[in-house]
Amino acid sequence: MLHFHHYLGSIGDSVVNCRERMLELVFPPACASCGGALESSGPASLCDACIGQLGEFAAPFCFGCGASVPVALPEGNTCGHCGGERPRYHRAIALAPYDGLLRDLILRAKKPHGELVAAALARRLMREQGDRLSELDIDVVCAVPMHWRRRLRRLCNSPATIAEVVALELGVPLATDLIRRVRATKPQYALPPSGRAENVRRAFALRAGYQLDSAHVLLVDDVLTTAATCNEAVRALRRAGARDVSIAVIGRSYSGR
Repeated sequence: MLHFHHYLGSIGDSVVNCRERMLELVFPPACASCGGALESSGPASLCDACIGQLGEFAAPFCFGCGASVPVALPEGNTCGHCGGERPRYHRAIALAPYDGLLRDLILRAKKPHGELVAAALARRLMREQGDRLSELDIDVVCAVPMHWRRRLRRLCNSPATIAEVVALELGVPLATDLIRRVRATKPQYALPPSGRAENVRRAFALRAGYQLDSAHVLLVDDVLTTAATCNEAVRALRRAGARDVSIAVIGRSYSGR
């Protein structure tokens, strides 16, 4: 079970939901990608034409990165892109390859005022993979933390927005500051894959006042590439007592971008 000594807040008072409700009073429902009119969904949604460009993953899936694989793999086994190695986490669930329109949307979500794009991507993840995420019996959701200096530069935090939507739709607590990035690291995309694990080594720690007791944590990020960042965050969560950690991401990158 979970023991949190800090107040987690009510996920029912979601900032994303409040923002959407305000926009719905002013604007008709529109696609967060192309701006095209939607018949029934709110502003944090995607139209069918844009969804069709995402190339979403379909079963069977790789346990290590969430990508589609030609044949079902034994429990815990990973695809060739993951090197066949068993990850530190329980499994990863992803929406689609980090390419084309999805890549453009994820990059837009990282910019100021990109929260609605991030929320639309999170909703799409839940629409396609929500049943699989629900089956994991998650106890708490948290995002891969961003260093405060990078947050100030970007003026947004897309993984946190995605985590908020996922927690809300799963109906489980959201711990916005469960883990923290204790040192500023170089952007992973600026490094070769071989240097990424060292770049994030010991970069995360559980925030003081929290205690995990045999919990299954869902760790959320926007893109999974080598999994170096997620693996290091998983290490911190397991040291704090987490029983299992699973990963949920929007894009799975194969190119190191």
